[in-house]
Amino acid sequence: MLYLEKEPFRRAQYTILENGRELEKRLFAYYFMDGPANIVVEEIASYQNVDGGFGNAIEPDFRLPASSPMATSVALQHLVHFDDLPLAKGVISKAIAYLDNTYVSERKGWFAVPRTVNDYPHAPWWGCDEEKEICAIDANWGNPTAEIIGYLTRYREFTNLDVDELISQATRYLESMNTFTSFHEILCFVRLYRLLDEKTAASLRPKLYEAVCTLISKDEEEWRTEYVAKPLDFVTSPDEFFCVDRELIEKNIEYYINELHTHGKIKPTWSKSFYDGEMSRAWDEWVAIITLRVLLILKSFGRILL
Repeated sequence: MLYLEKEPFRRAQYTILENGRELEKRLFAYYFMDGPANIVVEEIASYQNVDGGFGNAIEPDFRLPASSPMATSVALQHLVHFDDLPLAKGVISKAIAYLDNTYVSERKGWFAVPRTVNDYPHAPWWGCDEEKEICAIDANWGNPTAEIIGYLTRYREFTNLDVDELISQATRYLESMNTFTSFHEILCFVRLYRLLDEKTAASLRPKLYEAVCTLISKDEEEWRTEYVAKPLDFVTSPDEFFCVDRELIEKNIEYYINELHTHGKIKPTWSKSFYDGEMSRAWDEWVAIITLRVLLILKSFGRILL
């Protein structure tokens, strides 16, 4: 069995400290150096606006200072791990109030970003159509709506929306899918699934398993060169394998370990050419984010030797 050894781990740490934002640095310190949790929450809160939503490039690919449901979902991905802290509860309650206020009843969900995203540096896929006032991400209802419903489920005490009806809507939508075109949308459903009670989660499981196993690439060369869903995008710990073959999980673990042994980092597979000018720093931020994400997965599988 292959393990990430101490020297390449230290090189990955250097990558995060050299390229990462203060958020990634504090997360690394918390997860790997017994760093304090409060300062992580404080850093996440620095991206929060007075309306309770998050912006300010917490999602590196759009630099919009104003709040958006998408950026708020990114913040909540972190905050769920710290929600026993009083400071986090206050931040979360404001975020849920923002989501209540930006719910679009006609959509039965949320649009990812406002039109004003166009006024600030952003990757092409985040640009809003000026006439339709939606971006390409909005073609898939579940991204980020399904994920947001998961947070509303977890934090029911802070929302005025009908959470049970929202869960039913998400379930009906997933059940109606005959083809799966967006692995990001299914990732949002996976995050919802992990925040549901066991009985409700069980109702999503068959279709979710089908989606995951349809979308993942089994080709290591594709993992290296193309923007595809890898097994460990969905299976982030030994607790839930979905329908993914354990040998494929092992192959993906070893792929990441070999990448870190060779390069000391995990780089995005999408082109750096998207990050010219004012967007250039986003590339380095992604290197740190993805490297940290992989280290956390390896830690959860017990594959780091320190």
